[in-house]
Amino acid sequence: MGEGRFNSDRVGLRALEETDTEALHAYLNHPALLGRRYLPGDVPDLTPLSRAQVAEILEGCAKPKNAFTLGIELRDTGELVGHAGCNWNWDTHCPSVSIAVAPTHQRAGIGSEALRMLLGHLFEDTTAHNVNGWVPGWSEPALAFAKRHGFTECGRVPRAGLRDGVWFEDVMLDILRPEWVAAREGSHGARR
Repeated sequence: MGEGRFNSDRVGLRALEETDTEALHAYLNHPALLGRRYLPGDVPDLTPLSRAQVAEILEGCAKPKNAFTLGIELRDTGELVGHAGCNWNWDTHCPSVSIAVAPTHQRAGIGSEALRMLLGHLFEDTTAHNVNGWVPGWSEPALAFAKRHGFTECGRVPRAGLRDGVWFEDVMLDILRPEWVAAREGSHGARR
């Protein structure tokens, strides 16, 4: 994994450090991220997190052998503005990705740059031939984001959870290596 793979002109992906506790605590507790923090492990997704919980999350990010979580930082200031994750569970050919950007930095292209770097790494440096992600069905912006980046809906889990007392679906989206290559080259790849 060359350093260039994880840096654009504006954004860098890097290991999360203990010194990131305050920044993580601030943006993970922002109400706009509740229900879509995309954190590893059994972290509550809807309740406020204490600094101790955030410190545990940081410790947990370094442990898995089949997953990683990287911080998204602004290269000019070094400010941590989000995190990007990858988990391949039992199959290294079909990893799952997630991106979370602090609400104060959303809609600025940061998530797009982070996702491009992550997909570049997975499709060019690993055996991945299919990359997927899960999005709560109520999150129209997240669904639109994934589709803008070439992901296609490939399944739904009904009654995956409750939001404001109403059941919602989890939506699975994926992108195949040939589709990613075609999108990168500006052509249109055929879906399966």
